[in-house]
Amino acid sequence: MTLGEIGKKAAKLFHSLGLYRRILESTGTEPKIAAEIEAQMLSIMDEGIVEQYALFSRFVRGEIAFEELVEKWKVRYAEYCSWCDRVALDAFRQAA
Repeated sequence: MTLGEIGKKAAKLFHSLGLYRRILESTGTEPKIAAEIEAQMLSIMDEGIVEQYALFSRFVRGEIAFEELVEKWKVRYAEYCSWCDRVALDAFRQAA
């Protein structure tokens, strides 16, 4: 099983469990808003899986050094967190 396949299975599991939606609803977020945020976050996760797979594949093939892998992954993860924050903030603004 490749890293990309593992990531896709994780995203599918998160979706089937409604993990993000359940977490948001448990904090008092309206179900409709929670579902919208979850859908966008899962979409972001899908894109991230593809990007991470490409990055790790380059490392495995010896195209980039470990230090570059770590630096690029750190940037990617920071962008992912920022994107998720914007998705949630936009959804809450629209709901307000």
